[in-house]
Amino acid sequence: MSFRDELQPASFRGVRFEVSSADTSVGRRTVLHEFPLKDLPLPEDMGRKASEFVIDGFLIGDNYLFNMKRLIAALTEAGPGTLIHPSLGTLQVSLAHPARLREQFIERRGMVSFSLAFVEAGEEVQPSTEVDTQQAVDDAADDAYGPMEEDFASEFSVDGAPAWSVQSIVDEIGHINDVVSSVRSAMRFDLSALSQLVRAGSMLKANVMGLLAMPNALFTELSVQFRALVGLFDFSGAQGSSVSPSRSLSALGAVLSSSSSFAGTSSVAGASSGATSSVNSFGNASKPTNPLRSLLPLAMYGYAPAAGSNPIYLALSLLVNGQISSSYVRPTIPTNTPVRRQQAANQAAVFALVARCAVVEAVRSSIYLPFASADESVAVRDILYDALDMLMLDAPDAVYAALHDLRSAMVRDITARGADLAQLSKMTLPASVPAQVLSYRLYGSGAYAAELVERNQAAATVLHPLFVPGGLPLEVRRVV
Repeated sequence: MSFRDELQPASFRGVRFEVSSADTSVGRRTVLHEFPLKDLPLPEDMGRKASEFVIDGFLIGDNYLFNMKRLIAALTEAGPGTLIHPSLGTLQVSLAHPARLREQFIERRGMVSFSLAFVEAGEEVQPSTEVDTQQAVDDAADDAYGPMEEDFASEFSVDGAPAWSVQSIVDEIGHINDVVSSVRSAMRFDLSALSQLVRAGSMLKANVMGLLAMPNALFTELSVQFRALVGLFDFSGAQGSSVSPSRSLSALGAVLSSSSSFAGTSSVAGASSGATSSVNSFGNASKPTNPLRSLLPLAMYGYAPAAGSNPIYLALSLLVNGQISSSYVRPTIPTNTPVRRQQAANQAAVFALVARCAVVEAVRSSIYLPFASADESVAVRDILYDALDMLMLDAPDAVYAALHDLRSAMVRDITARGADLAQLSKMTLPASVPAQVLSYRLYGSGAYAAELVERNQAAATVLHPLFVPGGLPLEVRRVV
């Protein structure tokens, strides 16, 4: 068989033409590295180079004008097209350079010649524009600690302070360590991380005198106490197993209760615990402590209830329903002497450290919380937004910018995760009905009975799944 028998009629996008010659360019992308005093270069292979095909062709005959117009239309169409190469067969290509068509009216009538340069075309792959919003929040929380540390180091100093002034700061730091311990003792935690945090707290108490002269080191040791708290929360929630937040989000269970618990219906724990206790649901394992309820009250540390004119206090007290552990209320230092003023400045720097670290870690913990409804996600987003907003009111520029970036990342994350969740609405039953019956009435299925009971257990005082009370407003999943 002759090679001519294997050649195929050339065409592009179905327009046939004759071919006089063809050039094909193939190879590898190679970068040549040449070094001083080295005789041999180093070629670096960067992958296969896109193949190019140059075809010299022509159209001839009485109807060449019609075929030329068809070819022009094919060459000007957007995107890659199918080229039938005489020897290489079917190829997906794009026109690499504008084609030039030459008509000969004198020497050869009824003919147009051209040279077409094609480059092979692969599948169109758009670069991914999806942003990991949860990782962005985590990164922004980490980035906030640098400016916070610099601000603390610039405000805190014990140089030249008398012994009694230094001792007051030592006592305050010891009290903070005890408060963090009380929060830690009130939650279900990951035992593998607990021992490290307890050891860090003990070392802080033992070394606090030496750390006072090094504000940056003191900030690091104090902030570690708050950063490690998020790692202790049990986010599994299913059978009471302890799972670190670093595990896959698919392992997370139901952490949040109804959205009303963030809107002021739940109380913050008293002096002995510093966190809201777990709730039992008809014999099921108790839910893990919500990290927001444990961390956000710490933003009130040092603000006395008498400071009602302080806008930061008013806003933060609203966030935690106006109830704060008495251990968070600290004495006010007078500022009538230079020594007292520096003592008060040191105390304020420590209070700001506690508030900022607690809120930053509360925001970080939100990335691990699976929301049951869009309303729930909005409630969490708003409470964290307000907490950050209050901290930003008196923050220096660098800290303000870091907290602003964290707030923006948090809003994007929670808004994105809550966009496709169920919407909630209110309803009031004329009489009590079993949860299973109510689920069938609303959704045509009994699968939502447990959710109805759980969502309304606190707000509507659902004492038993057989008696969802009438006459009280209930939260139900909106029927779309």
